[in-house]
Amino acid sequence: MLLRSLALQCASVLAMGLVAWQQAGLAVALAMLYGASAALLNTGFLVWRYKRGEHDYHCDAKRHLQSFYRSSLERYAVVGMWLAIGFGVLNLAALPMALGFVIGQLAWVLVALLFR
Repeated sequence: MLLRSLALQCASVLAMGLVAWQQAGLAVALAMLYGASAALLNTGFLVWRYKRGEHDYHCDAKRHLQSFYRSSLERYAVVGMWLAIGFGVLNLAALPMALGFVIGQLAWVLVALLFR
């Protein structure tokens, strides 16, 4: 189910990129796809942690909570660095990149709701 959700999120992100390319040009589409890739990274970390958790059982609440906090911090750090590289190093347009990230996150939420 999770991999299917990730695949549908990827498909919706690619569709968003094609629409952006057609409507606003290649630069805007690339910025939106880069922002959406940050959302895909976030989802990838969630799926990875979930799959790892299937085999690595936490017998007590303290270990489970530590794993939860660590996973959250890792995702924030990776996504934050990814977006900072896009803003600072690659000089991508800020609004399309942020919009791509938001649309990518919304795609994950909508796909998750569909598979409930």
